[in-house]
Amino acid sequence: MTSTDPKAALDRFLADNPELERLSARLATFNIFRALKIERVEIRHSNALGWLLDPEQSHGLGEVFLRRIMSNMLLGTDVGVSAAQVELMTFADVEVRREWRNIDLLVIDRGNKLVLLIENKIGSGESKDQLVRYREIVSQEFPAFRLLPVFLTLDGQVSQDENAQDYIVYSHAQLCGVLEGILEQRRSQMPEAVATFLDQYHDTLRRLTMQDTELAELCRSIYRRHREAIDLIAEYGMASAFNEVATEIIEDKGDCEILYSSPKEVWFLPKWWAKVVPENGTVWRYLKRPVSVCCWVLQGSQARVYFEVCAMDDSDLRLACVEALRDAGFKLTKRAFSKDAQYSRFFNSSAKVKDWTDREELTDAIGKAFGKAREQFPKVEAVLKKVFKDKK
Repeated sequence: MTSTDPKAALDRFLADNPELERLSARLATFNIFRALKIERVEIRHSNALGWLLDPEQSHGLGEVFLRRIMSNMLLGTDVGVSAAQVELMTFADVEVRREWRNIDLLVIDRGNKLVLLIENKIGSGESKDQLVRYREIVSQEFPAFRLLPVFLTLDGQVSQDENAQDYIVYSHAQLCGVLEGILEQRRSQMPEAVATFLDQYHDTLRRLTMQDTELAELCRSIYRRHREAIDLIAEYGMASAFNEVATEIIEDKGDCEILYSSPKEVWFLPKWWAKVVPENGTVWRYLKRPVSVCCWVLQGSQARVYFEVCAMDDSDLRLACVEALRDAGFKLTKRAFSKDAQYSRFFNSSAKVKDWTDREELTDAIGKAFGKAREQFPKVEAVLKKVFKDKK
């Protein structure tokens, strides 16, 4: 694709774009999962699934969903219980537990002496020995029951744990198919509010698992025709949201001074440090003042906060500073103790971000990283006072 003027690309994208209008109309349809920003929140999906699996809940389906989902999970497996057997079972004594011993979902069928264990993953990975530990917990609690352990992921991912290969592999795409069938066959038996909720849950699963082919093709078509404009919007949109949130968090308590701000970086100095640190830095010329110790928040692979020392007019003083920081327990590289070192990071904290345009997620992530950094402010201040007490 040949390079064009960015403004012209945006003009073409926004003006007279019927595909964009169609997409906007699709996204304008109300969906409770999207409205509450819980489309990718595992605990909310587990809540919805637990509600559906419980025959006594208010969905009006009785045993239908439990039977269908369990039999579908068992198709093609050899675990001592077949899908056909499940379809003929009666579920008269069922208990559904959520987050019992940290297990996402546990369905206890006392009548049939079965326990369905579901570990639900949407985006996150499994912890070390997590599946094995859960299996052992349930086996000890229900020794006379047949255990059906299920590893539920968006695309039917196999567990990486060699000791958990007995887990039934199941996907949200398959779950979506079961739910679609029930909606088609049982809609007339459901209260209207339940049918509406299940339609929205089904729509959410289709989006997460890329099953909404019409929506996927519409998005592909728009991206093919307007790739330059969309990439530009994404780049500037992410940077803008990051900068705004980072600035708000840093300025929230009024105890930090911002010395420089760019789309993906915000440099700041705690006001306690500013009273101690001299303006003797020789590297960060873009800062409001030439300080030699500073902090910055960065939009990278994660949201990160760094503390750093740069080169000073007096190289011996810089060396004394990094040595004092090391003695206080901060980690520095060997290069930091060279007299000609230009930059020496001595602290960093980070938090994962999946959607850089989501202000709520950004606020949570940057807030966590900044909170860890704030805990270190007094410790750093004590070192700086000792090093620079007679030098400012």
